[in-house]
Amino acid sequence: MKLNRLLCAAGALSLAATGCAYQGSSYGHNSWSAPTYSSYGTSYGASYRPAGYGVQHIGATRLELEVGAEEFIDGDIIQAGNAVGPMTTTQTGYSDAFKRGYRVSAGLARDVRPNTTVLARGFYKEAEGETGVPVGTIGAVTVNGQFSDYKSYGAELGLRQYVGAGRSGLRPYLGATVGAEYIDDITLTTAAPIALNEAGWVPTASGTAGIEMPVSRTASLALESGIRWSGSQDRAAAATAAGYTDDGSKLSVPVTLRGSFRF
Repeated sequence: MKLNRLLCAAGALSLAATGCAYQGSSYGHNSWSAPTYSSYGTSYGASYRPAGYGVQHIGATRLELEVGAEEFIDGDIIQAGNAVGPMTTTQTGYSDAFKRGYRVSAGLARDVRPNTTVLARGFYKEAEGETGVPVGTIGAVTVNGQFSDYKSYGAELGLRQYVGAGRSGLRPYLGATVGAEYIDDITLTTAAPIALNEAGWVPTASGTAGIEMPVSRTASLALESGIRWSGSQDRAAAATAAGYTDDGSKLSVPVTLRGSFRF
């Protein structure tokens, strides 16, 4: 429900900003229509060609807002075979420990070449911890645990390379980012709660692919997905003393809606 509200809010914000772009244009709200592929050099001069119709505004800066869902697909938060008191741990993945989460971000992008954009943004990410997760055994008895929520924030730098535009104005692209993420501490509760991972910074990287669509001379919408890597957290001292070995890095898949607004 929280993710649905965020997606609705992002859509409303994008439409509102697009409306403002219409009203601010000297062409008027009712007179503007998306130019066709053949109108680039006729009724619309180069200075009015919207980003997304095959010509980027080199040197233009854009505000970008993103909201999306993200789900862990690989990486273990607990390794198999650790002796934790009378319990022997079983392999527990990040996908087992956390539900599908959401991620929001805001930043700036700048067009440095006709098909190349650089970007910088900050983000916040949250995923609810699962309950009743098998984390070990005592003899033939399965031990279930509950994980606290995954909460993080960070920043990243990136590059987006567009690969052309069709007659509809849709522009496919490939992207990559590097950055850092601060992850809050993570607690595991079995018989009693224990601090499992210690809060701290980890490196991040991602590769994405998407498609962008112009909605006015100054605004566009994009839908993208890909894969994101995040480094391993330090194990909390209490967990290490109890017998848990190191945390692992993880992979997640984001699906993101982005609104871009040129100024």
